[in-house]
Amino acid sequence: MGRFFSGGRLFAFLGLIILLVVSAGISQRSRAIEQSWPGRFIRDGFSLISRPFYEPSYQIATFFHRLQDLKSMYEENAQLKSVANEDVALRMGLQEKSLQIQELKQMLQFKDKEPQFQLVSAQVTGRSPLSWNSDVVLSAGSADGIRRNLPVLNDSGALIGRIVAVAQYSSTVSLLTTTDSTDGVSASILSPKQPAFGIVSGSSTTSGLLSMQFISQLSGVAKPGDIVVTSGLSDIYPRGLVIGKVQSFSADGSGITRSAVIVPAANMNYLDYVFVLVPKPGQVLS
Repeated sequence: MGRFFSGGRLFAFLGLIILLVVSAGISQRSRAIEQSWPGRFIRDGFSLISRPFYEPSYQIATFFHRLQDLKSMYEENAQLKSVANEDVALRMGLQEKSLQIQELKQMLQFKDKEPQFQLVSAQVTGRSPLSWNSDVVLSAGSADGIRRNLPVLNDSGALIGRIVAVAQYSSTVSLLTTTDSTDGVSASILSPKQPAFGIVSGSSTTSGLLSMQFISQLSGVAKPGDIVVTSGLSDIYPRGLVIGKVQSFSADGSGITRSAVIVPAANMNYLDYVFVLVPKPGQVLS
């Protein structure tokens, strides 16, 4: 085999291949030559000789084309991910703005319904996970007319607690759900016949709920689902502020009074904008 391709035979073989290639090109240009037997013979010879060279070149070309396709797919995928992330961020931003606008509308509606009160709006700026149900920090302080023991309401007018500490530009609210405070809120259960009175404080058994104690057994008309409001028998809280709704009753050991589990009207897990109830000059909260 090596002697066959030695000397001038190799050049002759290469010349034959070149001749076949040129002839095939010429035959492609002329339909008359292509249909003749020399044209068909030349094309068959070219196909036979080029077959071993075509397959490897095809595989190599296909490989590089696939690499290019993978690169394009990777770049498109990265662009799609970037667009998707931007879309999610935009949607979250719009949702947050929508919630803020809704809260502000509720605040304005409540303020219009309660013209007898001076309502100072503030934003919750601090809340510790360690005291989540105990207190929050507000963005308003003594410079805004805030002082200790003023009631604090959520954006729809439900009671959430009272001011216990004041700085010039901030203040701290003790929430109704706290179990750290020894005092409670004098409250009444609204009933068609007669109200039932008691003291509301943070539940010591269920986090986030309230407990109403010292309810007279004589007030048997009160039932689960009734609304609980401030009674007005206090120097801190005026009458009629909504506290929550009765979930259930239970008898005390004495048999004279009973207790109730109260679900707060305000969502204590979501407090953003709030009202501080500030008396107008000469006004007494009652």
